[in-house]
Amino acid sequence: MRKTAGVLLFSLLVACGEAERTPGGVLSKEKMRDVLLDMNYAEVYGREQGADTVRMADSVREANVKKYYVQILQLHGISREAFQRSYKFYETHPDRLEEIYQEMLEIVKRKREAIDSLDRIRMDRLNGVNGKSRLDSLYWPRADSMKLTLP
Repeated sequence: MRKTAGVLLFSLLVACGEAERTPGGVLSKEKMRDVLLDMNYAEVYGREQGADTVRMADSVREANVKKYYVQILQLHGISREAFQRSYKFYETHPDRLEEIYQEMLEIVKRKREAIDSLDRIRMDRLNGVNGKSRLDSLYWPRADSMKLTLP
């Protein structure tokens, strides 16, 4: 009886230790995050590509997005089957999938903040903030360029 209880307790401890691991053949959370992030970027790009200038059927747009997906999987060195197997695993573990999507959201937020700050810097330079002159047609010289230099 003690032996059975010991084996059962040991099995339970080992099983609990394996709870955070991903099984063999399943992409790690970081790899899955990177692939899904690239796929989301590709989907946005594919759906917005030429939207203002060219009328394109949805089926053509979908075909383009699928081509991007294939390229992304090739870029990451993953087969379609490995991706599908990994996605099914993460679908059956929604807590892990939620963590992946939260990490993706944080990455997108950081990139958006970086882009916004660069845009602000560029606009400040164009508008003459921080003592710099404007770069438009209404050039106004800086105060130090108004000093006269006599021989």
